Amino acid sequence: MKRSTLLLTAASIAASFSLAAKPELTESDITKLLSASSRPSADAARDAARQPEKIMAFTGISEGDNVLDIFAGGGWYTELFSMAVGSKGKVYAQNDEVIWRFAQAGITERTKNNRLPNVTRFDNMAIVDMDIPAKSLDVVFTALNYHDLFFVETRDREGNMVKLREAPVDYKAAFIHIKNAMKDDGVLVIVDHAAPAGSGYEPANSTHRIDPNIVIYQMEQVGFRLMEEAFYLRNANDDYSQSVFAEGLRGATDRFVFKFVKAE
Repeated sequence: MKRSTLLLTAASIAASFSLAAKPELTESDITKLLSASSRPSADAARDAARQPEKIMAFTGISEGDNVLDIFAGGGWYTELFSMAVGSKGKVYAQNDEVIWRFAQAGITERTKNNRLPNVTRFDNMAIVDMDIPAKSLDVVFTALNYHDLFFVETRDREGNMVKLREAPVDYKAAFIHIKNAMKDDGVLVIVDHAAPAGSGYEPANSTHRIDPNIVIYQMEQVGFRLMEEAFYLRNANDDYSQSVFAEGLRGATDRFVFKFVKAE
């Protein structure tokens, strides 16, 4: 009887370990998801420029994970994460009051009729106001929008300056809130358009870029450390003086890809 109990206990431990150690999706696994018939063709048309099979594999995403897509925009990556984590996982898609202006139509269409049932939207909501259980997130992700924390004004079609925020987002409060929602072994991946070193916040408003050194510094301030960098989207020929929306440049900018983990 004792032996049976011991064997059962050992089997239970092994099963628990197996469940805890979820296998990460490989590039091959993700490539198969990208070809799903349910995926919008307009999304697939941007794969060559964005290389999602590499970027998502870099996050270490696994089936059953909980993911936060910060400044999710129209939900291009939100949908891929939804597919990747499956019915046992959960994806949060957040857009604050500025991003919501540009994202509302796209993400509403993408998720209508409960099309992505494992996605919870935080619409027109500041990062610090998101209600996510503590230590529940496996992956936090933001693509091409970190600079929007400091995007405070723009020009309309008539050339008039339009104020979007009274002040930049308090990145310390925002990312401490995010860190508290992350598991201790969770990862934070930031992808964005590179700006010249030492250029400060000005490019966030003029060219929609940010100095990569600012991102590293700010993440260190709030208790993250840079674990790894990927170079899939680098482009040494990018003209940093140009807006990322300039003709012929969209999808071909020099983009950095950072993976952070908790420093403690």
